[in-house]
Amino acid sequence: MWVSAALALIALTAGGTKAEAQDQVRAGTSRLTITIAGLRNDKGVVQYCAAPRGSAFPDCEGTGVISGSVPISGQSATITLPRLANGEWAIAVFHDRNANGELDTFAGIPREGYGFSRNPGFRPRAPRFDEAVIELAGNANIDIRMRYLF
Repeated sequence: MWVSAALALIALTAGGTKAEAQDQVRAGTSRLTITIAGLRNDKGVVQYCAAPRGSAFPDCEGTGVISGSVPISGQSATITLPRLANGEWAIAVFHDRNANGELDTFAGIPREGYGFSRNPGFRPRAPRFDEAVIELAGNANIDIRMRYLF
């Protein structure tokens, strides 16, 4: 009985149904909701990638990488990934102001806002997987702060 109550609670907090929560438990997957804050404006879209351990991060290449874009509402955006395999993931996002599908740079420095899971501090390089890793073992919500250099 406690399993049913726990599944119902998971479903309610993740915005899904009890049946969806039960399916996720059976499949070993989690729903990840990512809230991105600190966008300078609502132009363009937010591009994202979710990379499992063993894939190229933050290049977002390799087996199991999930990527896409979401619209901006006000100065925030929300990404929902409904069925990520449980385990270690790292998330990268950027504010694609001109919606060209690329992170625009000048001399290798991002001209558009960017962010990563766990909001690692600024370094003159992209974070390593272990600096942005999150462990999924159930439905989760994370916040990513957008960072702008220009």
